[in-house]
Amino acid sequence: MNLILTNPYRILGLLAGASAREQQRQTTRLIQFIGAEQEPDDDFSLPILGKLSRTVSSVEDAASKLNLESDKINAALFWFINGNEITDEPAFDALKDDNPLDALNIWSKLTDVNDVTNKNYSAFINASTYKLKIAFSRVPYVISALEEGIVLKLKFLESDLLNEFVKKIVGITYKPKKEDLQKYFLSQIQFELEKTEQYSFDKFLDIISKIEFSGKEDFLKELAQKPIQQIEKKIDEAREQRKANKAAANDIGISLFQECSVSLAQLKSTLGLSNSKFAAISDKVSEEVLQCGIDYFTYYREKSTDPSNASMSLFRKAKSLAVGSFAKQRCEENTNNLQEWIDEKPERDKLNQIKADLESLVAVFEEFDNKQETIENAQSLINRCRYKLNNIKDVLGNSDELYLKLSTRVASQAQSYIIEEVNRVQDFILKKVQTVYSQHEKRVCFDVLKMKLKEAWDVSNSIGTLDMEYDFRINRYNKNKESLRGLCDQLQVSTSSYSAPSNSGSTSSTNKSSTSQSKTNRQSDFNFGDNAWWILGLVGLVIGAAAGEGGGAVVGAIIGAVIGSKFKD
Repeated sequence: MNLILTNPYRILGLLAGASAREQQRQTTRLIQFIGAEQEPDDDFSLPILGKLSRTVSSVEDAASKLNLESDKINAALFWFINGNEITDEPAFDALKDDNPLDALNIWSKLTDVNDVTNKNYSAFINASTYKLKIAFSRVPYVISALEEGIVLKLKFLESDLLNEFVKKIVGITYKPKKEDLQKYFLSQIQFELEKTEQYSFDKFLDIISKIEFSGKEDFLKELAQKPIQQIEKKIDEAREQRKANKAAANDIGISLFQECSVSLAQLKSTLGLSNSKFAAISDKVSEEVLQCGIDYFTYYREKSTDPSNASMSLFRKAKSLAVGSFAKQRCEENTNNLQEWIDEKPERDKLNQIKADLESLVAVFEEFDNKQETIENAQSLINRCRYKLNNIKDVLGNSDELYLKLSTRVASQAQSYIIEEVNRVQDFILKKVQTVYSQHEKRVCFDVLKMKLKEAWDVSNSIGTLDMEYDFRINRYNKNKESLRGLCDQLQVSTSSYSAPSNSGSTSSTNKSSTSQSKTNRQSDFNFGDNAWWILGLVGLVIGAAAGEGGGAVVGAIIGAVIGSKFKD
C-alpha cells in the first residue's frame, strides 16, 4: 500500500507529529548521507514494512508534502505515532528488530477495549496502520487484516481523541471535521483496493456497513455511485448481447442476474430498500432479466426446444429483484401468462399431433365452399373428411369441443347441400309439371323426385354416423331428417330404419350450436309445408292418369287446383 510504503513520514524516517524543526533537521541530515553515499543512522523508516529507496529528490519531495497542515494530517492517518511512550516505544523497537507480532501484541491489549482513551488512542492508529500494511502486502490480500485495519482507524476517528491527534500533528489552529477525515481515509482505502486485481467492492461495502461512524451515510452515498455505474454497464452489455443473439438470451439473463445480485444485495443493505437510487437500479436489472426470458421464450416457442422452464426461472429471478410497482406488475403478468401456456401444454401437444389433419380439413372446407350444393357433393364431403375426423377423434376424444365443432361443421355443410338440392329439384319439377301435359312426362318427373329423395335419405343417414354437437343434432339435423322422412313417406320412398351411433356431444344439452362457415351459416330447411300439398297434388294427378278419365282424374285435377292456389298465397 503506497500510502504506507511511500508515506512522507517514512521517507524522512520520522513518526507522525514530528515538529517542523525535527523535520528540517532530518531532511538536511538525509541529504548529507545520500550525498556521501552512506546509510543514515537508525530512524523510523522501519525496513520491515518493505524496501525503501531514498534519493535527494524523493527526500525533498517528501518534505514538501508535509508543509500544509492538511497534508500532515492525511499522511499521519497512514503512519505511526507515539502517543504513549510506555507502550508505543517498545512496540516500535519490536518493529525495528523484525518482531511485528510483539508489536501487535502490545497494541492489541490496548485496543481490545471499546473506549478510545488518552492511553490507547495511538495503539488504535498504529495497529490499524500495520494491519493495513499486512492486508495490502499479500496477494490475495488478507480480508481479516483489511477489516481490522479499517475498524480500528474508524473507531479512533469517531472518538473524541481525534482532537488530541490533530493537536499533536499540527497544533491547535487546524480543526478538521471528523466526517471529512473519515471519508478521506475510506476513499484512500477504496482507491488502493481498486488498483489490485483482488479488489472486492462488495466485501469493502460489507465492512463499512457493519461500522457506525459520523460520515457513514455520506460516504456510502458516494460509494454507491460506482457499483451503480458498473451495474448499468452490465445491463447495457446484456441488452446488446440479447438483441444480437436471442437464442442465447437465457444464458445472458442468468449471467446478468448472477453478476448483479450480490452488488444489489449490498446496495440494499447499505442504502435501504426505500432508497430511490437502489430501487431504480434494481428495477433496471429486473426488467432486463425479464426481457431475456421473454425473448428466449419468443424465439423457441415455435421450435422443438421447450423454453417454458428456462423462461419461468428467469421471470422468477426478475421478480425477486423488482422493487417498484410497475416492475413487479410486469413480472407478475408475464409469469401468469407463461404459466397458462405451460398449463396448456397437454392440449398444445394434442393439437400438434392433429395439425396435419386440421390443415387438410381446412383445405377440404375451402374447396367445397366453392362447389355446387348437391347431394353427391354432400356424400363426397363426408367421405373426404371422415378419415381425418377419425384421426382427430383418436387424439382428442369424441367429447372434445374442437373435434365436435369440426365434425358438426361437416355434418352441417353436408345437410345444407342435401336441403338445397331437394328444394331445387322440387321447385324445378313443380314448374315442369305445370307446363307439360303428357302423363308419361309427369310420371318421369315423379320418378326423378323419388330418386333424389332416396339419395337424400341415404346421405342423410351417412351424416347421422358423424358425431355432432348436441344442439345441432337435436334442433337441426334430427328436425330436417324428419322433414325429409315426411317427403319420402308421401312418395312411398323407402326409409328403412337406421340407428346412427350417438356421440357424447348429444348426451347432454348445450347452448353451443355448430356455426359452419360460408354457405352453411344460414338456417336451411326443407320446404315441407308447401311441398306436402304439392306432393299430394302430384300423387293425385298420377292416380288420376292411372284411372283414366273417371272420378280419379277429377279428384286429381281438384287437388292440383288446390295446390296451385296454395303456392300463389
